[in-house]
Amino acid sequence: MNLQDWANLATIAGSIAIFGIALQVYIAHRQLKADHERSRREKSVEILMEWSRNLKKEGSVARKIIECLNEEQCRDIFAQQEVKISRKHENLLAQLFGDKIQTKEGNDHILLTEAQSTELRWHAVSYLNSLEFTLVAWQYSVVDKEIIETQFSYLFRPADGHEVLKYFRKAAGGENSFPAIEIFTAHLSKKRRDQLISKANVA
Repeated sequence: MNLQDWANLATIAGSIAIFGIALQVYIAHRQLKADHERSRREKSVEILMEWSRNLKKEGSVARKIIECLNEEQCRDIFAQQEVKISRKHENLLAQLFGDKIQTKEGNDHILLTEAQSTELRWHAVSYLNSLEFTLVAWQYSVVDKEIIETQFSYLFRPADGHEVLKYFRKAAGGENSFPAIEIFTAHLSKKRRDQLISKANVA
């Protein structure tokens, strides 16, 4: 072999070595990414289990009550003041307060006392704090975003009357108090809008 042949052989050997290093880096990167994705899925399951453990009947009923209220009523609840609620929600109120609700024959409303308003406020704030904790993990990609969006999107369906205590959140400070919830709500709204536009553009 002449000098040129040795030079060509060295070049080939160097290329093979570089390719081998590049392949090792690529495999290591894929493995790291796979481990990270698995970790995020596991964290998603942990958070969902924690969410389920924290769900209580009283909190669920309180959420349903508050979602029936208008903006002014939600401000009164947040301020822990007496508030009048339509009698058509009597069954829900009875589930939370039992026979302590104040009703008068012929009246079309029920009066919640300051103590009952305070209790309703506590349930609502506890619920939102728990949801905020979960969605902070979603916001910073600590969990699998798709899993969380799939599991929690039912809470944000305006057509079904579900906007996660929209008026109460506003009374409580909105994005200043629950920024992750606000971001998640905006994200889902944009996804639905994009899907609608996509369907409208189908030829």
